[in-house]
Amino acid sequence: MKNIIVAAIVYSTLLLLLSACATDEVMLAPNTQAGDRLEPGYLVGKWCTNRELTSKANSAAGHSAVLNLDQQFWNFKESGKWQESGTGWMYSNYGEWQLQERDTVILDPLRGNPTSYQASFTNSGVDLHLKDQAGQFLVLSRCD
Repeated sequence: MKNIIVAAIVYSTLLLLLSACATDEVMLAPNTQAGDRLEPGYLVGKWCTNRELTSKANSAAGHSAVLNLDQQFWNFKESGKWQESGTGWMYSNYGEWQLQERDTVILDPLRGNPTSYQASFTNSGVDLHLKDQAGQFLVLSRCD
């Protein structure tokens, strides 16, 4: 009897871990320009901050090239949930995201104020460029 209970607990734990790691289906975006209509599915999936591309994008836009960017791992779920992880493995809810108008992404953290970004994609949807209202870029790359 004890073996059955232990086995049930072990299998339940494994099932829980596997379901936590499951991701929504990723839809790769075409290369886009500012103002191009984006589909919400383009943002779904796991993203990592890309310090090098962020630096290049800001330098090309006339801003300071060096930014103090920590490595961040974000997961944008189809449901509009925005998750963050410090490790790239275990994600926890961080807030909500939504796509407005043609190319505006609203990131609304659980704590703090929402921030809107103009979004575009390069490299067949592998790189997501987010430009804030001050013209500063944050570049995320897919990290599936």
